[in-house]
This record gives sequence, C-alpha cells and structure tokens, in this order.
Amino acid sequence: MTNIPSLMRAAVTRDWNDIQIEQVPVPDIESGEVLVRVGACGICGTDLKILAGLYQGYWPPSLPFIQGHEWAGTVAALGDGVVGLQVGDRVTAENHQGCGTCVNCRSGRYNLCEGAGTGNSAHKIYGHSSQGAFAEYAVRPARLLHKLPDTVSFEEGTLVNQGALGLHAIHRCGIEPGDTVAVIGPGLIGLVTMQLAKAFGAARVIVVGHGPRLDLARELGADDLVDGTKGNSTEGLRALTNGRGVDCVFECAGTPAAIKTALSSVKRGGRIALIGLTGNQLIDVNMDRLTLDEIDVFGVRSSPNSYPELINLITAGKVNVGKLVSRVYPLERIAEAIEAFRNREAGAIRMVVRF
Repeated sequence: MTNIPSLMRAAVTRDWNDIQIEQVPVPDIESGEVLVRVGACGICGTDLKILAGLYQGYWPPSLPFIQGHEWAGTVAALGDGVVGLQVGDRVTAENHQGCGTCVNCRSGRYNLCEGAGTGNSAHKIYGHSSQGAFAEYAVRPARLLHKLPDTVSFEEGTLVNQGALGLHAIHRCGIEPGDTVAVIGPGLIGLVTMQLAKAFGAARVIVVGHGPRLDLARELGADDLVDGTKGNSTEGLRALTNGRGVDCVFECAGTPAAIKTALSSVKRGGRIALIGLTGNQLIDVNMDRLTLDEIDVFGVRSSPNSYPELINLITAGKVNVGKLVSRVYPLERIAEAIEAFRNREAGAIRMVVRF
C-alpha cells in the first residue's frame, strides 16, 4: 500500500446517542479484501435506531463502533488474490455478507444466511454487526464491491444500497406489463420502487403517503397520488381502480396501518410485497381473504444479486436517485445531519455525509 495514512477520521458511536469524530487506525486488509477510501455515506432510519441503542448487544455487538452502511468510494489498495478491481476504481458496497457455505448462501440467497444470529464469524452485516463506513477508509471483501460509472456520483452511489432492496422486491413480487401498482410510503425505498415498477412495465403507479414527498413522487413519475391525511387510503385506491383493487402493492412504510391498507386494497389474485418493518408489532390479518382470494404475500429482505442491475438502470436513466439526496454534510457535521434526518426536515429523503 502506498500513500495510505496510518490514522483516519471516523464518526465513532461511543455511547447510545453519542457520536464523536475521532482519529482511529486505518483498517488492515487481508487476502481477498479491498481498502476503499470512502467518498460518501448515507444516513438511514436503521442508523438512528442503532445509535439510540434499540438493538444493543446485537447491532452493534459492543461499543465503541463505527456505523454507516450505505456508501461509495474509491479503491485505495488491494489484498492478495483480488481480481476484477484496480486501485482508482469507483465502487459501491453491499453490507450483507453471507457465510458462503449454508444452503441459502450456496443457492444465491445470502440475505437469508443461516449463519445469522448463530455466532458464525463468516456472516457479517457491515455497519450493523461489523465496522461500517462513517470513516475515511473501509475494508470489504472484493465480492461485496460493485463498480460505479463516472456518471454516477458518490452521493448517488450511496443510494444503491436501499434502491437495490426495491429491485429485489420487484423481482420477488413480479411486475406484469400493464399492471396497476400501488406504492405505500414515499420514502427512499418507495420512491425508487415506484420508478422501478414503471421501468418494468407497470402501466399505472399510484403512490400513497402525505406531505412534500407526494410532490416528489409526482415529479419522479407517479401517475396518481393518494394523500392518507385526506381520507381512507384503501377507499382512495379502490376509487382509482373502479373498486377492483390494484394488481400489486409494495408496502414500504412499515406501519400496521400501511400493511392493513396493502391487504385491503389489492385485487383478488393480487400480490403484496412487504418491505417495511413494524418493529415486531402484531397485526390482525383476515386469513380467509388471503386464502379465498389467492393473494400472494412476499417478504423482502436485503438485496441479493441486485446491485449490478440497479446500477445499470441508474446509468441508463431509468431510475433517478439524484433527486433523493436531500442534503450533503461534511463528516464533522454528522451529528447535525443525523438530527436533521431524524426530524425529516423539509420532507428529507436522505442525508449524506461527504468525505
């Protein structure tokens, strides 16, 4: 390695709701790994929950800890045995590493690695259980890195992580040409999923939400909007489909109310993709309706094998992620960025820390 410092700046979670800018050692690289100089790293809702200690002892396993899992940067050094990457390449990184040996990993479903929660050291979720990228440098296995074209900025590259989750949902649920699709929750994942639904052939996409994010949904191509603060969302979706219901629903809000809307607004024989998390809240479900109307419900976790395809779609102009970067902060102001995102200032979609 040349021109690599021994120390770097990093935002270190010292205690719950206490994040400090510190000088820490640049991580060493081992065989098959790559050292990347971080260009930008996004802040998401999970980061806020980890910082608050909602998953303490699990995400992270201990403190101090470096968070950050939505990022992009430049390859700075290569470990032994790395092929397909060179120093200077621009990349974005997956954060979920499967053990590589269980049945799910070997079949390509490493997002469902059986090593999760078992103490298997080969299973890692970077920025959650292993050190993240709120730092000037980060180390990752080469297989988790994907090249970014020069036309995609580092800020845009940070959004590939969550956007790829929407793409995985599209593949799980399926879009048939001519479908009428509802997207509930116009946050980052919802607004990317809305664009992906159009790119995959949906004839009509209806977005359910409220506030300035609905205006952004319209700007990004939504055909119709349902404002949940101005009436019953199910009734609004049913009215827009002449009472029939939508062909496919993507639930991206993660609230019991949103899930109930998804279940009650899909047509007979329709499909539902559940992307949002409710925090283990229990929800009453009419199972007879699921059975008698043959409604398919798909759980969606992470984004296996989805990064290259999403990067191609962004590059081709099929998905606009630049509009979803709300504000960019230097590392020294990360606490301010976190607070602004927590308060969803001006309908913020994503705050990004730029190095």
